[in-house]
Amino acid sequence: MDSDRLIAKYFLNQLSAEEQKEFDTLMSSNPEFKEQVAFEAKVKKSIFQQEHANLKQELQTVESSLPVKQNKVKWYLIAASIILLVSIGFYWKQYSSSPETLFADYYTTASNTSHPITRTQNDTDELTKAFVAYESEAYNQAQKLFNNLYKTSNNSELLFYEGICYLEIEQTDNAIETFLKHQNFNDKLLGKSKWYLALAYLKNNNQIEVQNILEKITSSSSNYNFEKAKDLLSDL
Repeated sequence: MDSDRLIAKYFLNQLSAEEQKEFDTLMSSNPEFKEQVAFEAKVKKSIFQQEHANLKQELQTVESSLPVKQNKVKWYLIAASIILLVSIGFYWKQYSSSPETLFADYYTTASNTSHPITRTQNDTDELTKAFVAYESEAYNQAQKLFNNLYKTSNNSELLFYEGICYLEIEQTDNAIETFLKHQNFNDKLLGKSKWYLALAYLKNNNQIEVQNILEKITSSSSNYNFEKAKDLLSDL
């Protein structure tokens, strides 16, 4: 099945078991497909919000134009509008709040802030090799290098990047385990690690853990991704 039709059926909640498997495979192996899904979700959200506003405006215009003697008709219109708005809202909730859509909406690969790569660096250095692989999106290679380096250096920041690598290669359980391990260290990436741990739980459809973490993040405006955490919490 072509990707456009597959995405359309996904948003309509009409994927068969076989099509869902194909969709999941493409989400994990095809970055362009993943970006298209995220883009479609944002477009549909924008259209929904605009249509909602247009409908509300039209109903207000109709109501204001009705004479007093037509109050009964007015209340029929209001009741009909409520039913319509609830139906639209339910439909929107169905496709916009799925774990896959929300993850695609909120996830971006963490940038390398721990070991910036420069031309003058010795690329035979293992730490540099690891971050070169990471920035080159060779996540399988980067994960192994980060893992080995952490064992020999105990540099806790490497756990964070290893967790990101696991997310990128669709090993979500390993990502969660690694981010949880990183929570034991109070380094400069701890705030970021909490955010990505929440996203990892989201990808695993563990809403209880997602909400627990997001509530902690939104408890203080100084926390990393405070605004995004508020938005995601309201979207769940």
